Amino acid sequence: MLIKIKTNDPLFEQKIELLKLQYKTGAASKAARKAIENFYEIERRCELLAAQNESMSAEIDRLRELMKLMESTSISTRIAHLRSLRS
Repeated sequence: MLIKIKTNDPLFEQKIELLKLQYKTGAASKAARKAIENFYEIERRCELLAAQNESMSAEIDRLRELMKLMESTSISTRIAHLRSLRS
């Protein structure tokens, strides 16, 4: 695939030069390709972490509800429930 970018923006050119240094390449196209690949990997990891974060938040909410339920339950009811779990 060929992608051509034409710009007179010196800031953009400076960013490409920094990418060339970062990825240790002399070609702007190779630096841009590596930057795009790196961005894709970071984006994928962010999506996975966001899903994990959402799952953990749901579990925390569930445990908070369980704690509220336990606080409002009498000791004798808790003991009876624990005994029923053992058998």
